[in-house]
Amino acid sequence: MSISSRILPFFSLFIIFGISSCDSEKDKKEATQFFFRGNQKFKEKEYYEAIKWYNEAILKKNDFSDAYYNRGLIYEQLEKNEEALNDFSEAVALDAKFGPALYKKVEMLQSMKRLDEAEQEAQKLVKLLPDSSACHRLQGDIFFEKEMNNQALASYEKAIQLDTNSVEALINKGVVLQTIGELDLAEKSFRHALTKGKYKHLIYNNLGYLEIERRQWKLAEKWVRKALEIEPNNALFLKNLEKINKELALK
Repeated sequence: MSISSRILPFFSLFIIFGISSCDSEKDKKEATQFFFRGNQKFKEKEYYEAIKWYNEAILKKNDFSDAYYNRGLIYEQLEKNEEALNDFSEAVALDAKFGPALYKKVEMLQSMKRLDEAEQEAQKLVKLLPDSSACHRLQGDIFFEKEMNNQALASYEKAIQLDTNSVEALINKGVVLQTIGELDLAEKSFRHALTKGKYKHLIYNNLGYLEIERRQWKLAEKWVRKALEIEPNNALFLKNLEKINKELALK
């Protein structure tokens, strides 16, 4: 019941780049032009046209890490995961300090369930960007998927320490606590997350599921119905409510 938030505004389309002095002036100029044409097409959501221009930029400058990164973002949008991973990996290989590219590489490995690789790369990520709450949260998500609950909790705690408004980290911390049977602490984390104003439907459902575990069916019903007020057709919420109603009918 954890959530995964993948939109990180500062990990987005790259606009500015540097070209080494060893490239010819003509290649520099053409690579720049192709790159910005690709960016424009990307913004217009003409993805295949954008790929074409990024390809041209890379042909003019084969160590163009920003072009690989932006092309990887498009491949991700198109659900071409292998191509996206290859481009993010190439961007990192060309520039080991390219934090956004490494983040996306880790995220892609996670989504492809290559969790051992994702864990290794996440360790590099938090070392590179130790003050990024998002990076520690991503590491926590990977630990949680690998059922490394203590490590996941430590990562979420660090994420929250760095950004007290990280509702995703608060929710997922609660999910881990619930998983290991610490229901009171899980409730505290969910209620803290609720004060942040985001993902309220998910938090309400999590609180409802927590009360299901406590067999407090009336409380569970209250929370799940609040979730359904926001998303009335959510299949998971409806399934939880059905379970609750069956139990209440036996009373």
